[in-house]
Amino acid sequence: MIAHKARKRRKKENYERKLVPCAQNENTGGKEPKRSEDRGRKGKRTIVLISTRGPSYYSTLRVPGLIDHHLPILTMFYEKNSHPSAWKTNQPPRSLNKRIHAGLFAGLVIALWWLLIFSPFGRNLRSNVPSYSSNASKSPYAYVTLLAPNPKYDNVVIADDEDEYFVAVRVLAYQLLHAPNTGTNTSIPFVILATPDVKESKLERLRKDGATVKVIEKLSETWIKPGLDRWRDVLSKLRILELTEYEKVLCLDADMYITRRLDGIFTDPTTSPLETKPELAKEDEGPLPKSYMLSAQTYMEGRVHAYPPPPGSDYFGVGFFLCAPSIAMFNYYLNLAKIEDRFNSNAPEQGLLNYAHRRDGPMPWTEVYYQWTTTWPSMKEFKAGAASLHEKWWDESIGLDKDLRRLWYEAKGQMVGWHAARDQMEGDQ
Repeated sequence: MIAHKARKRRKKENYERKLVPCAQNENTGGKEPKRSEDRGRKGKRTIVLISTRGPSYYSTLRVPGLIDHHLPILTMFYEKNSHPSAWKTNQPPRSLNKRIHAGLFAGLVIALWWLLIFSPFGRNLRSNVPSYSSNASKSPYAYVTLLAPNPKYDNVVIADDEDEYFVAVRVLAYQLLHAPNTGTNTSIPFVILATPDVKESKLERLRKDGATVKVIEKLSETWIKPGLDRWRDVLSKLRILELTEYEKVLCLDADMYITRRLDGIFTDPTTSPLETKPELAKEDEGPLPKSYMLSAQTYMEGRVHAYPPPPGSDYFGVGFFLCAPSIAMFNYYLNLAKIEDRFNSNAPEQGLLNYAHRRDGPMPWTEVYYQWTTTWPSMKEFKAGAASLHEKWWDESIGLDKDLRRLWYEAKGQMVGWHAARDQMEGDQ
């Protein structure tokens, strides 16, 4: 019994000899932690702090005399009157740390995988990524424009990127499909109706840009005489009514600049279908569709104009309008086009549509909310929040605000850079 007590006393004395008082620190509150020095693995020295305080205490502890020593510090905690073998370190074993981290990482990967594949959030996220393919989209809506050869280059050989209207279509495609602030976030496709005489190299470039390209037959009537050469093919724009795979389409001229996302216009209250008024129809114009939808903005009279435009106008512009595709409506338009002098053919498609949807006719047009677009824009309209601006941006003869013109050229530069980077990535694969 005496020998056992002596061994226990010697063992305790051996541990006490290893505990060397540490210098008083202002954060210790009068209770000095103790330290001992021992050899760690590979001969490195380890400072062991032993105290009854918890880990949060040592997060601010500064041990005088050890500031310049690059030694690992291992803090151990013990309960009073406990044996040193029961003291616990604040760091789990290294192998346990690795297993914990690996488990947490694997759990995070599995959670993210489930979130992206099976959750409603993941399905919405995947559906909102704009497709870079020209395949038909499942969206009930579409953005549409017409592309035809520029008459001023009929007898001139130029590079594709020197054709202003072709470049404008590319800029519009970039803004509607890919640009961060204006690109669709509901996978609405951009459909380009191209006449048969558009070069194949241009069509292929537009497909690579992500547009859905449809080559169409031209529409024309011998009695129709456009006021400008560049309007010679605009009647072909009526073929948007043949896009019956979509419930609504927004027709935009190629020279549009987009300032903000346009997806919301398809659910705007001003774009709801309406019933026709057959009692106001004329017999020689053929049968009317049962319902229709045509929403547009008042035609701007010159570069100096009111904004918002005054309500109640009888004439609208067709650089930006919404309609519901319908073969019945398309056939009705064709019948009108055959009746000589039934409408003003100076701007053929604009004259036809304004007659078909005149205020006192069987299918009066609806005014779209004014902030969706404007023609002949100024900084006034831009600052007022117009979502699209209609202008010949490259025509230096137009007295356009230089800051406003710069917006389109910046979008053009972004388009060129975006596609150049993507083409490079595809070439490296």
